[in-house]
Amino acid sequence: GFSIPSGKVVSLHCEMYGTQPFQVNWYKDNRPLKENQKYKMVSEGSSATLHIMRLENDDAGLYECRVSNSVGSESCQTTITLKGWYRISVQFPMFVKKLVDQSVRVGEQLTLIATVKGSEPLTWMKGKWRQITPGGRISIEHKGQNAKLEIREVTKSDSGHYRCVATSKHGEIECSAEITFIIPTEPPEIQLDVKLLAGLTARAGTKIELPADVKGKPDPRVKWTKADLVLRADSRITIDTEPGHSKLSITDTIRGDTATYIIEAVNTCGRATATIDVNILGTQTLNKVLNTIVLPAKMMGIPIPTAKWMTDGKEIASEGRYHIESVGTSTLLSIPECQRGDTGEYILTVSNPAGSKTVALHVTVLDLPGPPIGPINILEVTPDHMMIQWRAPKDDGGTPITNYVVEKKDVKKPWEPWSVVSSSGTSTKARVSRLEKGREYIVRVRAENKIGIGAGLESPPTVAKHMFNPPGPPGLPDCSDITENAVTVQWTLPEYDGGSPISGYVVERREMTGKWIRVNKTPVLDLRYRVSGLFEGNSYEFRVFAENIAGISEPSPTSDPVKAARAITKPGPPGNPKLKDWSKSYADICWTKPTRDGGSPILGYVVEAQKTGTAQWDRINKDLIKICAYRVPGLIEGMEYKIRIRATNKVGDSEPRELPQTVLAKDILVPPEVVVDVSCRDSLTVRAGQIISLITRVKGRPDPEITWTKDARALSSTAPNQLSPSAGPSLCPMVELPSLVMLWK
Repeated sequence: GFSIPSGKVVSLHCEMYGTQPFQVNWYKDNRPLKENQKYKMVSEGSSATLHIMRLENDDAGLYECRVSNSVGSESCQTTITLKGWYRISVQFPMFVKKLVDQSVRVGEQLTLIATVKGSEPLTWMKGKWRQITPGGRISIEHKGQNAKLEIREVTKSDSGHYRCVATSKHGEIECSAEITFIIPTEPPEIQLDVKLLAGLTARAGTKIELPADVKGKPDPRVKWTKADLVLRADSRITIDTEPGHSKLSITDTIRGDTATYIIEAVNTCGRATATIDVNILGTQTLNKVLNTIVLPAKMMGIPIPTAKWMTDGKEIASEGRYHIESVGTSTLLSIPECQRGDTGEYILTVSNPAGSKTVALHVTVLDLPGPPIGPINILEVTPDHMMIQWRAPKDDGGTPITNYVVEKKDVKKPWEPWSVVSSSGTSTKARVSRLEKGREYIVRVRAENKIGIGAGLESPPTVAKHMFNPPGPPGLPDCSDITENAVTVQWTLPEYDGGSPISGYVVERREMTGKWIRVNKTPVLDLRYRVSGLFEGNSYEFRVFAENIAGISEPSPTSDPVKAARAITKPGPPGNPKLKDWSKSYADICWTKPTRDGGSPILGYVVEAQKTGTAQWDRINKDLIKICAYRVPGLIEGMEYKIRIRATNKVGDSEPRELPQTVLAKDILVPPEVVVDVSCRDSLTVRAGQIISLITRVKGRPDPEITWTKDARALSSTAPNQLSPSAGPSLCPMVELPSLVMLWK
């Protein structure tokens, strides 16, 4: 627990460990919290955070984070108190130790303990109305303010909602817990017969049985697979599965049944597998010692002909492995311990003085096929499989290849037998699966015909890993379009892709003193990403990772810190521009402030003018105009102008706002008009020595010339006569000069 001044923002952080996904719920004083303007909840991967905005008196209390997954649940708690606030509890009860939700295995003991401060007695309830009383499997113990409930050998019916109720004259409070039952579980376990651990070898045409003991609670689901294919019962295959046992039987086995068989058991607690290597031998094997070529022939003729045997254009002599016996009218060529090279055409020629006769005999010696033609090409390698290819043997043994036997072996485990990968089909390409990442393997390929399996061709040792590497780090992230809760992060391609195309990018953020948190759950394909969910006023840093099929790169350089704040843009244009007055050399204009300042104060305004018939706009004022009015000087008489105004803040100039009409540089002509002040319209009588004031108002454009006369004689501005005209037009098209005063003394 900790104490914090009121009005502050506090963040409660919880780290989680276990099998994802997690279900996270936050509670205050055992009451669930919901996300709103007061509480902001963030859950990412293995961390969860609760942000409490502007702490108030009511926010003090016990906070709890409850986390659950498919296996169970766990919680952590902390207490927040506010400096300057005090809570006083006199008589009303308050639970100090509360009940906690539990999951209990069937047959075990349930124990619930509660402690209350301030009142007694305590009552135990199940559900809303049912009171729990001791007896049988149930015992209840009350000592002072402590209460304990025990239920022995729980059953499924004992699950439910349990409450401990405390009562005082001021009222009633309670604490509760949800109790669920768990059926005893055990992960699957498979046990094979000792004889099967080293594999099974049988001859084609026989029956094989693969029994296995299968344990686990609840009873696991069992399946048998061969070369990644799930086996189903048919005319030759029988699968007998019952609680605790499963057996695969195959009758009338063939060479294609040679493979690695896998039994898999799965229940709610996990998964177990076991493998059995089965090798089915052909029904025929060649014993070369017992195989002899015998070519007998009978000769007829008078006198008895003589015999001559030939092959490959050469006469065969009775020596070495060749034996020729010619007796009377019979001749016999025999070749014991025949070899594959003895295949060919044998020619017998018999002759006497009357002539000769020739007979050709073709001999085929069947043998095991030769080894495939190497090398074995590794087409693809990943951490869990590889694709290989080879060429057919030069010699098929005199009879067609029926299939290829592909086997693998871990280089670091030479004592283990070869494991059969596949043994059916005549394709010269195969997938070697079920590899362990980082381990080194040798693959062997042997051809098979109806005589048997020939010599093998081995591959070089190959490590089970990707044929390429993870990419290099992306370029330095750049942040733009910053608002109070979001920012756009963009970066450049890595200089090195690892030999495989980039499959996506992962973005992480952190506060200046915090830990790195992944932002996007799935990698993004673009080179930019909009990061949302930021807190206004906080500063953040960002980094980016690149991914390909081989893995994830090192992080990019860390971006410059950015502060989540309202974005500042250019202001809107000024409003309601008007032409107030003009002449042959100037124009007086005014306008109103923009409706949008872009988030930054308006620094001033810029006025631009364009001569009619040209496309160029010229800036008029050198320094920014601070008020919403301006006299545009320097007009050329007779020229027509367009005038527009821009507002400026620290980001830049706004879009322009143009006067609705053009300005023609010429004087406004208004005939003079004189209005005499009311006080001077009647006759004026004054005493000698006093001052006479004659007041008039004069209008006209351009400014009229003013002359005062007395009895047809012009007056001058010399004492005692003083003429006081006030000059200077106002900002109105119709110019009115101020009052003209004539003083006489």
